[in-house]
Amino acid sequence: MEKQRSKSGTKSFGRLLKVLLCGIVWLAAGGSGAFAQTLTTAMIQAIRLTPAENQDLYVNSDIKFEAQIPYTLPGQIDVSMPDEMPFASFKTLRKVEAEGGTRIEIWYSFSREGTYTLPTLTIKIKNSRRRIQFNPVTVVLNPKDIRPSCVIVTDRGQNVPLTVYAGQKIFFRVCLRHAIQLLQFSWDIPKDSLFEQTRTYEFTQIKQREKVVSNELIPVSDFEWTPLVSGEMTFPQFKITAISYSGDREEVTVPPIRVTVLKARDTKADQNSTLFLDAFDASYVEPDYVGIEDLTAEDALYITQLRTKEKHSFLLLYKNRKQRVQAEKERGLPYSQTEFALMWIYLAAALVCAVVVLFIFFIRRKKSAAAVGLGIVLICSLILFIYAFVLGTKKYGITTGSQVYSIPEYNAGVKSELPCGNRVQIISQSGNWYFIRFGETEGWCLKEEILSI
Repeated sequence: MEKQRSKSGTKSFGRLLKVLLCGIVWLAAGGSGAFAQTLTTAMIQAIRLTPAENQDLYVNSDIKFEAQIPYTLPGQIDVSMPDEMPFASFKTLRKVEAEGGTRIEIWYSFSREGTYTLPTLTIKIKNSRRRIQFNPVTVVLNPKDIRPSCVIVTDRGQNVPLTVYAGQKIFFRVCLRHAIQLLQFSWDIPKDSLFEQTRTYEFTQIKQREKVVSNELIPVSDFEWTPLVSGEMTFPQFKITAISYSGDREEVTVPPIRVTVLKARDTKADQNSTLFLDAFDASYVEPDYVGIEDLTAEDALYITQLRTKEKHSFLLLYKNRKQRVQAEKERGLPYSQTEFALMWIYLAAALVCAVVVLFIFFIRRKKSAAAVGLGIVLICSLILFIYAFVLGTKKYGITTGSQVYSIPEYNAGVKSELPCGNRVQIISQSGNWYFIRFGETEGWCLKEEILSI
Protein backbone atom coordinates (compact mmCIF):
# COMPACT_ATOMS: atom_id res chain seq x y z
CA MET A 1 0.00 0.00 0.00
CA GLU A 2 2.77 2.38 0.87
CA LYS A 3 4.49 1.67 -2.47
CA GLN A 4 1.29 2.46 -4.39
CA ARG A 5 0.83 5.79 -2.54
CA SER A 6 4.43 6.65 -3.26
CA LYS A 7 3.98 6.00 -6.98
CA SER A 8 0.76 8.11 -7.20
CA GLY A 9 2.45 10.99 -5.38
CA THR A 10 5.38 10.81 -7.76
CA LYS A 11 3.02 10.96 -10.76
CA SER A 12 1.15 14.03 -9.37
CA PHE A 13 4.42 15.81 -8.70
CA GLY A 14 5.58 15.09 -12.25
CA ARG A 15 2.37 16.50 -13.73
CA LEU A 16 2.66 19.70 -11.66
CA LEU A 17 6.27 20.10 -12.76
CA LYS A 18 5.24 19.79 -16.42
CA VAL A 19 2.61 22.52 -15.96
CA LEU A 20 5.14 24.87 -14.37
CA LEU A 21 7.65 24.21 -17.13
CA CYS A 22 5.01 24.96 -19.82
CA GLY A 23 4.12 28.22 -18.09
CA ILE A 24 7.76 29.27 -17.94
CA VAL A 25 8.23 28.44 -21.63
CA TRP A 26 5.09 30.46 -22.54
CA LEU A 27 6.22 33.47 -20.54
CA ALA A 28 9.70 33.30 -22.04
CA ALA A 29 8.60 32.81 -25.60
CA GLY A 30 4.91 33.17 -26.31
CA GLY A 31 3.92 35.71 -23.61
CA SER A 32 6.08 38.61 -24.75
CA GLY A 33 5.38 37.77 -28.37
CA ALA A 34 1.70 38.47 -27.82
CA PHE A 35 2.54 42.21 -27.66
CA ALA A 36 4.44 42.39 -30.93
CA GLN A 37 3.83 39.41 -33.17
CA THR A 38 0.07 40.05 -33.58
CA LEU A 39 0.36 43.84 -34.27
CA THR A 40 -0.28 44.29 -38.00
CA THR A 41 0.31 47.22 -40.36
CA ALA A 42 -3.43 47.70 -40.79
CA MET A 43 -3.81 48.07 -37.02
CA ILE A 44 -1.08 50.73 -36.90
CA GLN A 45 -2.64 52.70 -39.78
CA ALA A 46 -5.95 52.80 -37.93
CA ILE A 47 -4.42 54.29 -34.74
CA ARG A 48 -5.21 57.98 -34.14
CA LEU A 49 -4.20 60.47 -31.46
CA THR A 50 -7.52 61.89 -30.28
CA PRO A 51 -8.33 64.47 -27.59
CA ALA A 52 -9.01 62.79 -24.28
CA GLU A 53 -12.58 62.81 -23.07
CA ASN A 54 -13.92 64.99 -20.24
CA GLN A 55 -11.49 67.87 -20.71
CA ASP A 56 -12.04 71.54 -21.63
CA LEU A 57 -10.66 72.44 -25.05
CA TYR A 58 -9.79 76.04 -24.16
CA VAL A 59 -7.16 78.42 -25.45
CA ASN A 60 -3.95 78.53 -23.33
CA SER A 61 -4.83 75.31 -21.47
CA ASP A 62 -3.00 71.95 -21.64
CA ILE A 63 -4.99 69.65 -23.91
CA LYS A 64 -4.21 65.92 -23.80
CA PHE A 65 -4.21 63.62 -26.85
CA GLU A 66 -3.96 59.87 -26.47
CA ALA A 67 -3.64 56.76 -28.62
CA GLN A 68 -3.72 53.03 -27.72
CA ILE A 69 -1.12 50.76 -29.34
CA PRO A 70 -2.11 47.11 -28.74
CA TYR A 71 0.16 44.11 -28.14
CA THR A 72 3.20 46.32 -27.44
CA LEU A 73 5.14 47.05 -24.26
CA PRO A 74 6.26 50.63 -23.43
CA GLY A 75 9.90 49.56 -23.68
CA GLN A 76 9.35 48.47 -27.28
CA ILE A 77 8.24 51.99 -28.36
CA ASP A 78 10.42 55.06 -28.99
CA VAL A 79 8.63 58.39 -29.58
CA SER A 80 10.38 61.17 -31.53
CA MET A 81 10.11 64.81 -30.47
CA PRO A 82 6.78 66.16 -31.82
CA ASP A 83 6.76 68.91 -34.43
CA GLU A 84 5.20 72.26 -33.56
CA MET A 85 2.99 74.52 -35.67
CA PRO A 86 1.84 78.15 -35.40
CA PHE A 87 -0.22 78.83 -32.26
CA ALA A 88 0.34 75.21 -31.02
CA SER A 89 3.06 74.38 -28.47
CA PHE A 90 4.18 70.92 -27.36
CA LYS A 91 4.21 70.45 -23.57
CA THR A 92 5.05 66.86 -22.58
CA LEU A 93 4.35 63.17 -23.33
CA ARG A 94 4.47 59.80 -21.62
CA LYS A 95 3.97 56.07 -22.30
CA VAL A 96 1.72 54.01 -20.03
CA GLU A 97 1.13 50.25 -20.10
CA ALA A 98 -2.61 49.70 -20.19
CA GLU A 99 -5.25 47.34 -21.61
CA GLY A 100 -2.91 44.77 -23.19
CA GLY A 101 -0.73 47.37 -24.87
CA THR A 102 0.72 50.86 -24.49
CA ARG A 103 -1.14 54.15 -24.29
CA ILE A 104 0.72 57.21 -25.61
CA GLU A 105 -0.32 60.49 -23.94
CA ILE A 106 0.82 63.85 -25.29
CA TRP A 107 -0.09 67.40 -24.27
CA TYR A 108 -0.32 70.55 -26.41
CA SER A 109 -1.32 74.16 -25.66
CA PHE A 110 -2.98 76.47 -28.23
CA SER A 111 -2.66 80.26 -28.09
CA ARG A 112 -5.53 81.06 -30.46
CA GLU A 113 -9.00 79.65 -31.01
CA GLY A 114 -9.65 77.60 -34.12
CA THR A 115 -9.60 74.07 -35.54
CA TYR A 116 -6.17 72.42 -35.68
CA THR A 117 -4.75 69.26 -37.24
CA LEU A 118 -1.34 68.66 -35.69
CA PRO A 119 1.64 67.15 -37.63
CA THR A 120 1.91 63.36 -37.53
CA LEU A 121 3.80 61.82 -34.61
CA THR A 122 6.79 59.62 -35.55
CA ILE A 123 7.37 56.52 -33.38
CA LYS A 124 9.48 53.33 -33.57
CA ILE A 125 8.03 49.92 -32.65
CA LYS A 126 10.88 47.44 -32.33
CA ASN A 127 13.00 49.68 -34.58
CA SER A 128 10.24 49.83 -37.19
CA ARG A 129 9.44 53.46 -38.07
CA ARG A 130 5.72 54.36 -37.95
CA ARG A 131 3.61 57.53 -38.16
CA ILE A 132 0.47 58.23 -36.14
CA GLN A 133 -1.92 60.94 -37.22
CA PHE A 134 -3.79 63.42 -34.99
CA ASN A 135 -7.53 63.87 -35.22
CA PRO A 136 -8.61 67.52 -35.72
CA VAL A 137 -9.37 69.47 -32.55
CA THR A 138 -11.42 72.66 -32.17
CA VAL A 139 -10.15 75.03 -29.49
CA VAL A 140 -12.36 77.82 -28.13
CA LEU A 141 -11.88 80.70 -25.76
CA ASN A 142 -12.35 80.11 -22.07
CA PRO A 143 -15.82 81.41 -21.15
CA LYS A 144 -14.33 83.32 -18.23
CA ASP A 145 -12.20 85.32 -20.67
CA ILE A 146 -15.07 86.31 -23.01
CA ARG A 147 -16.84 89.64 -22.59
CA PRO A 148 -20.40 90.17 -23.87
CA SER A 149 -20.71 91.95 -27.22
CA CYS A 150 -23.52 93.73 -29.07
CA VAL A 151 -24.51 92.85 -32.63
CA ILE A 152 -26.77 95.01 -34.84
CA VAL A 153 -28.61 92.84 -37.39
CA THR A 154 -30.23 94.32 -40.52
CA ASP A 155 -31.45 92.75 -43.74
CA ARG A 156 -27.94 93.35 -45.13
CA GLY A 157 -26.02 91.49 -42.44
CA GLN A 158 -24.45 91.94 -39.02
CA ASN A 159 -22.70 95.19 -38.05
CA VAL A 160 -22.47 96.33 -41.69
CA PRO A 161 -22.56 100.00 -42.84
CA LEU A 162 -25.70 101.16 -44.63
CA THR A 163 -26.61 103.68 -47.31
CA VAL A 164 -30.24 104.84 -47.32
CA TYR A 165 -32.36 107.75 -48.50
CA ALA A 166 -33.82 110.32 -46.14
CA GLY A 167 -37.26 109.09 -45.16
CA GLN A 168 -36.39 105.43 -45.81
CA LYS A 169 -37.10 103.08 -42.92
CA ILE A 170 -34.36 100.95 -41.39
CA PHE A 171 -35.52 97.82 -39.58
CA PHE A 172 -32.90 96.33 -37.28
CA ARG A 173 -32.51 94.03 -34.27
CA VAL A 174 -30.24 94.49 -31.28
CA CYS A 175 -28.66 91.21 -30.16
CA LEU A 176 -26.15 90.13 -27.53
CA ARG A 177 -23.51 87.43 -27.69
CA HIS A 178 -21.67 85.68 -24.82
CA ALA A 179 -24.00 86.97 -22.12
CA ILE A 180 -25.99 85.04 -19.53
CA GLN A 181 -28.17 87.85 -18.17
CA LEU A 182 -29.34 91.32 -19.24
CA LEU A 183 -29.37 93.95 -16.49
CA GLN A 184 -29.95 97.26 -18.31
CA PHE A 185 -31.12 98.25 -21.77
CA SER A 186 -31.92 101.81 -22.80
CA TRP A 187 -31.17 104.23 -25.64
CA ASP A 188 -31.08 107.87 -26.68
CA ILE A 189 -33.54 109.01 -29.35
CA PRO A 190 -31.43 109.96 -32.39
CA LYS A 191 -31.69 113.54 -33.61
CA ASP A 192 -33.72 114.36 -36.75
CA SER A 193 -35.17 110.86 -36.89
CA LEU A 194 -38.26 108.81 -36.29
CA PHE A 195 -37.38 106.05 -33.86
CA GLU A 196 -39.65 103.37 -32.47
CA GLN A 197 -39.22 100.12 -30.57
CA THR A 198 -41.41 97.52 -32.29
CA ARG A 199 -40.72 94.37 -30.28
CA THR A 200 -38.96 93.16 -27.14
CA TYR A 201 -37.69 89.65 -26.41
CA GLU A 202 -37.49 87.83 -23.11
CA PHE A 203 -33.84 87.41 -22.21
CA THR A 204 -33.76 84.07 -20.43
CA GLN A 205 -30.76 83.27 -18.26
CA ILE A 206 -29.33 79.95 -19.41
CA LYS A 207 -26.99 78.30 -16.91
CA GLN A 208 -25.41 76.13 -19.60
CA ARG A 209 -23.85 79.21 -21.17
CA GLU A 210 -21.59 79.51 -18.12
CA LYS A 211 -19.78 76.29 -19.10
CA VAL A 212 -20.21 76.06 -22.85
CA VAL A 213 -19.12 78.84 -25.19
CA SER A 214 -21.94 79.58 -27.60
CA ASN A 215 -21.75 82.06 -30.47
CA GLU A 216 -25.53 82.16 -30.82
CA LEU A 217 -27.13 85.59 -31.09
CA ILE A 218 -29.52 86.37 -28.25
CA PRO A 219 -32.22 88.81 -29.51
CA VAL A 220 -33.00 91.74 -27.23
CA SER A 221 -35.27 94.12 -29.17
CA ASP A 222 -36.44 95.15 -32.66
CA PHE A 223 -36.48 98.78 -33.82
CA GLU A 224 -37.74 100.90 -36.71
CA TRP A 225 -35.58 103.92 -37.51
CA THR A 226 -36.26 106.60 -40.15
CA PRO A 227 -33.45 109.15 -40.64
CA LEU A 228 -34.94 112.43 -41.86
CA VAL A 229 -31.84 114.49 -42.66
CA SER A 230 -29.18 113.67 -45.22
CA GLY A 231 -25.57 113.30 -44.08
CA GLU A 232 -23.26 110.92 -42.22
CA MET A 233 -24.36 109.37 -38.93
CA THR A 234 -24.01 106.22 -36.86
CA PHE A 235 -26.54 103.81 -35.41
CA PRO A 236 -28.35 105.04 -32.27
CA GLN A 237 -26.38 104.61 -29.06
CA PHE A 238 -27.65 101.96 -26.66
CA LYS A 239 -26.77 101.64 -23.00
CA ILE A 240 -26.42 97.93 -22.23
CA THR A 241 -25.26 96.21 -19.06
CA ALA A 242 -25.01 92.40 -19.00
CA ILE A 243 -23.55 89.55 -16.97
CA SER A 244 -20.63 87.72 -18.61
CA TYR A 245 -19.75 84.02 -18.45
CA SER A 246 -17.47 84.74 -15.50
CA GLY A 247 -20.36 86.32 -13.57
CA ASP A 248 -18.95 89.86 -13.84
CA ARG A 249 -21.09 92.90 -14.58
CA GLU A 250 -20.00 94.34 -17.93
CA GLU A 251 -20.84 97.52 -19.86
CA VAL A 252 -21.44 96.35 -23.43
CA THR A 253 -20.03 98.56 -26.20
CA VAL A 254 -22.22 99.14 -29.25
CA PRO A 255 -20.26 98.94 -32.53
CA PRO A 256 -20.01 102.32 -34.36
CA ILE A 257 -21.83 101.35 -37.55
CA ARG A 258 -21.73 104.08 -40.19
CA VAL A 259 -24.97 105.11 -41.95
CA THR A 260 -24.88 107.33 -45.05
CA VAL A 261 -28.19 109.14 -45.58
CA LEU A 262 -28.76 110.52 -49.08
CA LYS A 263 -31.24 113.21 -50.02
CA ALA A 264 -34.78 112.01 -50.67
CA ARG A 265 -35.32 110.85 -54.21
CA ASP A 266 -37.25 113.36 -56.36
CA THR A 267 -39.95 112.29 -58.77
CA LYS A 268 -40.87 114.06 -61.99
CA ALA A 269 -44.54 113.24 -61.87
CA ASP A 270 -45.44 116.93 -61.85
CA GLN A 271 -43.57 117.53 -65.07
CA ASN A 272 -44.48 114.42 -67.05
CA SER A 273 -48.16 113.87 -66.30
CA THR A 274 -51.43 115.66 -66.84
CA LEU A 275 -53.44 117.49 -64.21
CA PHE A 276 -56.02 114.74 -64.06
CA LEU A 277 -53.43 111.99 -63.50
CA ASP A 278 -51.74 114.14 -60.84
CA ALA A 279 -55.00 114.44 -58.98
CA PHE A 280 -55.26 110.69 -58.42
CA ASP A 281 -51.53 109.91 -58.17
CA ALA A 282 -50.49 107.33 -55.56
CA SER A 283 -48.19 109.88 -53.89
CA TYR A 284 -51.23 111.15 -52.02
CA VAL A 285 -51.52 107.82 -50.26
CA GLU A 286 -47.83 106.90 -49.85
CA PRO A 287 -45.81 110.15 -49.89
CA ASP A 288 -42.07 110.47 -49.51
CA TYR A 289 -40.83 112.18 -46.37
CA VAL A 290 -37.71 114.10 -45.45
CA GLY A 291 -36.48 116.26 -42.63
CA ILE A 292 -34.88 119.60 -43.38
CA GLU A 293 -32.48 121.54 -41.20
CA ASP A 294 -32.35 125.35 -40.85
CA LEU A 295 -35.97 125.93 -41.93
CA THR A 296 -37.86 128.51 -39.89
CA ALA A 297 -41.50 128.78 -38.85
CA GLU A 298 -41.89 131.51 -41.53
CA ASP A 299 -40.76 129.03 -44.18
CA ALA A 300 -43.28 126.47 -42.91
CA LEU A 301 -46.05 129.10 -42.96
CA TYR A 302 -45.17 130.14 -46.53
CA ILE A 303 -45.22 126.52 -47.74
CA THR A 304 -48.54 125.97 -45.96
CA GLN A 305 -50.05 129.00 -47.73
CA LEU A 306 -48.83 127.79 -51.12
CA ARG A 307 -50.20 124.29 -50.55
CA THR A 308 -53.55 125.67 -49.36
CA LYS A 309 -53.69 127.82 -52.51
CA GLU A 310 -52.91 124.75 -54.64
CA LYS A 311 -55.59 122.71 -52.88
CA HIS A 312 -58.33 125.26 -53.59
CA SER A 313 -57.20 126.09 -57.14
CA PHE A 314 -59.38 125.62 -60.19
CA LEU A 315 -58.28 127.23 -63.43
CA LEU A 316 -54.86 128.20 -62.07
CA LEU A 317 -54.08 124.80 -60.53
CA TYR A 318 -51.04 124.09 -62.72
CA LYS A 319 -49.59 127.57 -62.19
CA ASN A 320 -50.07 127.46 -58.40
CA ARG A 321 -48.58 123.97 -58.21
CA LYS A 322 -45.54 125.05 -60.20
CA GLN A 323 -45.04 128.00 -57.82
CA ARG A 324 -45.23 125.73 -54.77
CA VAL A 325 -42.86 123.18 -56.32
CA GLN A 326 -40.29 125.88 -57.02
CA ALA A 327 -40.52 127.25 -53.46
CA GLU A 328 -40.04 123.79 -51.91
CA LYS A 329 -37.24 122.93 -54.30
CA GLU A 330 -35.33 126.07 -53.27
CA ARG A 331 -35.63 124.95 -49.63
CA GLY A 332 -34.65 121.35 -50.30
CA LEU A 333 -38.14 119.96 -49.59
CA PRO A 334 -39.62 116.94 -51.44
CA TYR A 335 -41.90 118.50 -54.03
CA SER A 336 -43.32 115.11 -55.12
CA GLN A 337 -46.05 115.40 -52.47
CA THR A 338 -48.76 117.12 -54.48
CA GLU A 339 -51.95 118.42 -52.90
CA PHE A 340 -55.30 117.02 -53.98
CA ALA A 341 -57.27 119.81 -55.70
CA LEU A 342 -60.84 120.10 -54.41
CA MET A 343 -62.00 120.96 -57.92
CA TRP A 344 -61.90 117.26 -58.75
CA ILE A 345 -64.66 116.62 -56.21
CA TYR A 346 -66.82 119.31 -57.83
CA LEU A 347 -66.13 117.99 -61.33
CA ALA A 348 -66.93 114.41 -60.24
CA ALA A 349 -70.18 115.61 -58.60
CA ALA A 350 -71.12 117.52 -61.77
CA LEU A 351 -70.41 114.40 -63.85
CA VAL A 352 -72.69 112.30 -61.62
CA CYS A 353 -75.50 114.86 -61.91
CA ALA A 354 -75.17 115.03 -65.71
CA VAL A 355 -75.24 111.24 -66.07
CA VAL A 356 -78.29 111.00 -63.76
CA VAL A 357 -80.18 113.55 -65.88
CA LEU A 358 -79.35 111.73 -69.12
CA PHE A 359 -80.22 108.38 -67.55
CA ILE A 360 -83.70 109.64 -66.53
CA PHE A 361 -84.16 111.21 -69.97
CA PHE A 362 -83.49 107.94 -71.81
CA ILE A 363 -85.65 105.96 -69.40
CA ARG A 364 -88.61 108.20 -70.14
CA ARG A 365 -87.94 107.91 -73.88
CA LYS A 366 -87.83 104.11 -73.40
CA LYS A 367 -84.40 103.78 -74.99
CA SER A 368 -83.25 100.74 -73.09
CA ALA A 369 -79.84 100.29 -74.74
CA ALA A 370 -78.79 103.87 -74.06
CA ALA A 371 -80.16 103.67 -70.52
CA VAL A 372 -78.11 100.52 -69.81
CA GLY A 373 -74.95 102.19 -71.10
CA LEU A 374 -75.60 105.30 -69.03
CA GLY A 375 -76.25 103.09 -65.99
CA ILE A 376 -72.75 101.68 -66.29
CA VAL A 377 -71.33 105.18 -66.72
CA LEU A 378 -73.31 106.30 -63.66
CA ILE A 379 -71.82 103.56 -61.50
CA CYS A 380 -68.29 104.45 -62.64
CA SER A 381 -68.85 108.15 -62.02
CA LEU A 382 -70.20 107.43 -58.53
CA ILE A 383 -67.10 105.38 -57.73
CA LEU A 384 -64.94 108.22 -59.04
CA PHE A 385 -66.84 110.75 -56.91
CA ILE A 386 -66.48 108.65 -53.75
CA TYR A 387 -62.76 108.14 -54.38
CA ALA A 388 -62.22 111.86 -54.99
CA PHE A 389 -64.27 112.73 -51.88
CA VAL A 390 -62.17 110.39 -49.69
CA LEU A 391 -58.91 111.90 -50.97
CA GLY A 392 -60.21 115.44 -50.72
CA THR A 393 -61.37 115.12 -47.12
CA LYS A 394 -58.01 113.88 -45.85
CA LYS A 395 -56.41 116.57 -43.74
CA TYR A 396 -52.72 117.42 -43.90
CA GLY A 397 -50.40 119.86 -42.19
CA ILE A 398 -46.83 121.20 -42.17
CA THR A 399 -44.68 120.83 -39.05
CA THR A 400 -42.91 123.79 -37.52
CA GLY A 401 -40.57 121.59 -35.49
CA SER A 402 -42.72 119.13 -33.56
CA GLN A 403 -42.25 116.46 -30.95
CA VAL A 404 -44.26 113.27 -31.33
CA TYR A 405 -45.73 111.84 -28.10
CA SER A 406 -47.15 108.39 -27.46
CA ILE A 407 -50.23 109.87 -25.74
CA PRO A 408 -51.66 113.43 -25.67
CA GLU A 409 -49.94 114.36 -22.40
CA TYR A 410 -47.00 116.69 -21.74
CA ASN A 411 -45.38 114.21 -19.36
CA ALA A 412 -45.61 111.33 -21.85
CA GLY A 413 -42.43 109.91 -23.38
CA VAL A 414 -41.27 111.54 -26.62
CA LYS A 415 -41.24 109.01 -29.46
CA SER A 416 -39.42 111.18 -32.01
CA GLU A 417 -38.90 114.69 -33.31
CA LEU A 418 -40.13 116.09 -36.65
CA PRO A 419 -37.94 118.85 -38.13
CA CYS A 420 -39.57 121.89 -39.62
CA GLY A 421 -41.11 121.48 -43.09
CA ASN A 422 -42.44 117.91 -42.96
CA ARG A 423 -45.90 117.22 -44.39
CA VAL A 424 -47.96 114.98 -42.09
CA GLN A 425 -51.49 113.62 -42.22
CA ILE A 426 -53.82 114.75 -39.44
CA ILE A 427 -55.98 111.79 -38.40
CA SER A 428 -57.94 113.24 -35.48
CA GLN A 429 -57.98 115.94 -32.82
CA SER A 430 -58.26 115.79 -29.05
CA GLY A 431 -58.33 119.16 -27.33
CA ASN A 432 -55.06 120.93 -28.11
CA TRP A 433 -53.52 117.82 -29.70
CA TYR A 434 -53.41 116.40 -33.22
CA PHE A 435 -53.03 112.67 -33.83
CA ILE A 436 -50.76 112.56 -36.89
CA ARG A 437 -49.45 109.91 -39.24
CA PHE A 438 -45.98 110.21 -40.71
CA GLY A 439 -45.42 107.34 -43.13
CA GLU A 440 -46.19 104.28 -40.99
CA THR A 441 -45.51 106.03 -37.69
CA GLU A 442 -48.30 107.56 -35.65
CA GLY A 443 -48.34 109.78 -32.57
CA TRP A 444 -49.62 112.94 -30.91
CA CYS A 445 -48.36 116.49 -31.61
CA LEU A 446 -49.39 119.85 -30.17
CA LYS A 447 -51.89 121.57 -32.41
CA GLU A 448 -49.93 124.81 -32.36
CA GLU A 449 -46.90 123.04 -33.87
CA ILE A 450 -48.82 121.82 -36.96
CA LEU A 451 -50.02 124.29 -39.64
CA SER A 452 -53.16 122.90 -41.29
CA ILE A 453 -53.35 122.96 -45.08
